[in-house]
Amino acid sequence: MNIFRSINKPYKITTKLVNTTAKAVLLAFLVTGTLPVLQAQVSQTVYFMDRLPQSSLINPAIQHYHNFHIGLPGISSLNVNARTNFFSFSDLIFKHPQYDSLISFLHPDVDIRNFTSRLRDRNTIAPDLHVNILSFGFRTNRSFVSFNISERASTRANLPKDLVLLGLHGNEQFIDKEADFTNIGVDMNYFREYAAGFSYRVDDRLNVGGRAKLLFGKANLSFADSDINIYTDPDSYNMRLRSKFTMNLSMPVTLVKDEDGEIEDIIPHFDNDGYDPLDFILNSRNAGFALDIGATYRIIDQVTVYASITDLGFINWKQDVYNLTMDGDFDFDGIDLSSLFNYADDSDPADNLLDSLKGIFSIDDTQNSFSRGLPTRIYLGGTYDLHRTFSLGLLSRSEIYQNNLEQALTLSGNLNLGRRLSTSVSYSMMNNSYNNFGMGLSLRGLMFQFYMITDNLNTIFYPHRTNSVNLWFGFNMMFGHVKNIQALPSR
Repeated sequence: MNIFRSINKPYKITTKLVNTTAKAVLLAFLVTGTLPVLQAQVSQTVYFMDRLPQSSLINPAIQHYHNFHIGLPGISSLNVNARTNFFSFSDLIFKHPQYDSLISFLHPDVDIRNFTSRLRDRNTIAPDLHVNILSFGFRTNRSFVSFNISERASTRANLPKDLVLLGLHGNEQFIDKEADFTNIGVDMNYFREYAAGFSYRVDDRLNVGGRAKLLFGKANLSFADSDINIYTDPDSYNMRLRSKFTMNLSMPVTLVKDEDGEIEDIIPHFDNDGYDPLDFILNSRNAGFALDIGATYRIIDQVTVYASITDLGFINWKQDVYNLTMDGDFDFDGIDLSSLFNYADDSDPADNLLDSLKGIFSIDDTQNSFSRGLPTRIYLGGTYDLHRTFSLGLLSRSEIYQNNLEQALTLSGNLNLGRRLSTSVSYSMMNNSYNNFGMGLSLRGLMFQFYMITDNLNTIFYPHRTNSVNLWFGFNMMFGHVKNIQALPSR
């Protein structure tokens, strides 16, 4: 008995099943998104800490007061970040208002509107990791040259507001209109970066700089051309699902298909006895390129303005590539479950149901190369020197990625006491949050420099109330010192 009915073929499915599926997807996003938030956005606070070589990673025009530096291999720079723009851990799990127990936001005693009121049209979960393997830089007269090799990984998971509402309240709220899931998707990137930077002091007021980056991709999973929505008919309550998307992936895996050509398993190459992990680590087939550009200009003795653009580039993915495409419309008007209760049939009812559901979402797969851009960030800011050792800074950051714009604004106070101590305190508005107090500290003894920076001290004292975590720390070896960069000779 064929129990399904679609536009061209009979497919049926229950509204309850669709709602349950949506709720499962919602919980999966929240649970997986909470993990990186609990363990740990590029730091804003570091931008005006010009005693640190790492500040030039955000503005390549910045020149430092040392003549030569080496980043200690593996520990010169570890930058761990994660953010979400719509919830903190305390929005998901919290103490019961009357009893001594913990409950979730789905508990019947909780007003779910406290959670849904925080939702945005595009809800994002974004962890990032940047590890410097090797770095060094040196001064040549009015110029500063730097090199670094880094491992970088980033994830952007987007959860549409309508999908959350469908999972929590069902499809009644979408009668005679579409529930739009267009922004759903995950974009994961892991790549190695080889970078060469150059900063030049044009005169005693203007610095310009740039950094060229050669990129080699290791793994990627990304969505493209997403167009997904559900329409609920006002008379019959039947639903029509429109689903169109492409999921690209490039990673050391093999897709296994059954006899009907359907994908039934994904096997990592690492499970194969003959696979050499160096093939993954040293893979250079997924090549890309990116640029950082920046400038600083001292308007008057007390005021300096800064501007920079980072990660303007892309990676072309060719190795172990798969393109999974779905394009179809489906009508859902219920499902006949009577066959599940036919006890004369000794087959497993659950298996029968799953076999019947299989194929509703037919996925085509190809193996074509694809390109993906990097999250590009634009920084604009300035400092005002209240004293030769202390300045106030204001910095705006705009991140552009896949036609989405995220912004942050930071106010900082920056203190430099000679070569030994540099510190900064900051306040940031970012990730739809206004309680982000940060701090940066740099200590130098002999040739060694240690630094630690965070934009959100709340994660130390109130980790359950924050929606972003970032920590940047490491060790450098510094040699030589310039008392006044502006006094350097022109030739």
